[in-house]
Amino acid sequence: MPQKQSIAAIAVTLPRPFTHAIVGQVDDYCVYLSRFLGTYKYHTHDRDEMYLVLEGEVFIDFEDGRRVQLCPQESLVVGAGEVHRSGAERESLVLMFKACDLFAE
Repeated sequence: MPQKQSIAAIAVTLPRPFTHAIVGQVDDYCVYLSRFLGTYKYHTHDRDEMYLVLEGEVFIDFEDGRRVQLCPQESLVVGAGEVHRSGAERESLVLMFKACDLFAE
């Protein structure tokens, strides 16, 4: 039987920025809840990923200098192979949709 999840309850278990918890899985994609604060390193993936901001404001920087600002209820898909980094000036909560094997790092 499917289990409902409480985003608020999961959020309090995240010990520090850029940690994540699995909220659910659909086929080979996982939904992760992550706390953002500060700036993560530039990186790339071989599959697409999506960011959906729940609380706060998040930025996604691309290696070519573009920056996309995301507010609550806004999302962005970063395509496979795009060099990017994410971050937030104030603590933010983000749902990330990515292939389950992408969080091997």
